[in-house]
Amino acid sequence: MISTSSADELLALADAILERVGRDGAEVTVVEHEEALTRFARNQIHQNVAESSRRVRLRLMGDDQVGVSEIRGEVEDLQGRLIAAAEAARELAPAGDVTPLPRPDAGSDGPVAHSPATALCTPEWRAGQVGTVAAVSAVAGFEAFGALQTSLTHTAIANSQGVRRHAASTSASLICVARGENGWGYADRHHHDIGRLDAEQVAQEAVETCGRNQQATALDPGVYPVVLSPYAVADLVGHLADLGFSALAHQEHRSFMRPGERLMSQLVSIADDASHPDAMPFPFDDEGVSTRGVSCIEEGVCRSFLHDSATALREDVPSTGHALPMPNTFGPWARHLVVTAGESSLDDLIAACDHGLYVTRLWYVRDVHPLRTMITGMTRDGTFLIENGRLGRPVRDLRFTQSIVDALSDVRGTGRERSIELDESERALLVPALGLGSFTFTS
Repeated sequence: MISTSSADELLALADAILERVGRDGAEVTVVEHEEALTRFARNQIHQNVAESSRRVRLRLMGDDQVGVSEIRGEVEDLQGRLIAAAEAARELAPAGDVTPLPRPDAGSDGPVAHSPATALCTPEWRAGQVGTVAAVSAVAGFEAFGALQTSLTHTAIANSQGVRRHAASTSASLICVARGENGWGYADRHHHDIGRLDAEQVAQEAVETCGRNQQATALDPGVYPVVLSPYAVADLVGHLADLGFSALAHQEHRSFMRPGERLMSQLVSIADDASHPDAMPFPFDDEGVSTRGVSCIEEGVCRSFLHDSATALREDVPSTGHALPMPNTFGPWARHLVVTAGESSLDDLIAACDHGLYVTRLWYVRDVHPLRTMITGMTRDGTFLIENGRLGRPVRDLRFTQSIVDALSDVRGTGRERSIELDESERALLVPALGLGSFTFTS
């Protein structure tokens, strides 16, 4: 898996489009993406695919109007068609406030999550890792399902104000579900370096959880203390960030955040840190602005918001480099969430819980009341009763309805080990396990 274009070639394409536009108020983004996937089921590989794509996007401004066009793949006269489409879109757009394009900020194009080993990964290597997973599962008498995915992405951004940025990033993910006759177990690993994916360790974890999670029985709904694995914590933190860390959410009075006020336990600190080496670092956002670290929750106290150029202009502050492709209605977005680790092992967190539940994963999580950070969803792939500080019998999956802020206001312990998790949008989260004093299960 080797990208066909160099940084200079991608930037040269962006520069050529800007020159052809021939005026201010233009931004070009070129993204070249290569992805390979080996999928397995019932301890056998059943799919092996790879694809390459190129996306070229142009944003044009003028006369208080903005037009955007995008072309994917190879087409005849790409530059001409791209410019014509963006100009036509601009002319049809309603006039309004247009945020100026950012200027160069002297930020560096690093650190970035990139591994030559991942970029050069072969189908044979992926097959070997899947073979390891299948062997461990088969010895235990279970069937393994999942996928091993690797990717390489080149991102180049240039605008008529002089911004010229490029970075190449890699990603690798191994997801495994082990299935027995009457239960499942889950495990995953994510990193930019394939050398950090330990297939045997992933398989052993999934198999161990699956072995415990056989013949689950019903449990009455209610409010229970819980220990959440990092898989479950990532869901909570990702939803919390989307509900309140954006400066646009604050400006529109739909964020739960109240700067300077303590809403959560002192054990909770959450930052967006694009330079953290274990959080899939990437140096700039979709406007080419350098991404700065932002402390959103500090020892339970609400602190700062994430900004893009539009929200920063409204408050006369610098952008923090958290823009999505502009214009958009979503606003700034947290891409590299980091939760501060604690001092407890997972066994310590379980031992500290006299009677409660251990939750491996959350599933189908949806917002109920955004301002109150109320969500609903189900447990999945291993929910266990905790009795006298020990894992007990497996219980059937439960539906929960819970305020995230309320749950994080009563943190009893934080894990010292953290893992990288990727959510549905492939955002990186570096999270520990958490012990919470209460969590509401409704059915």
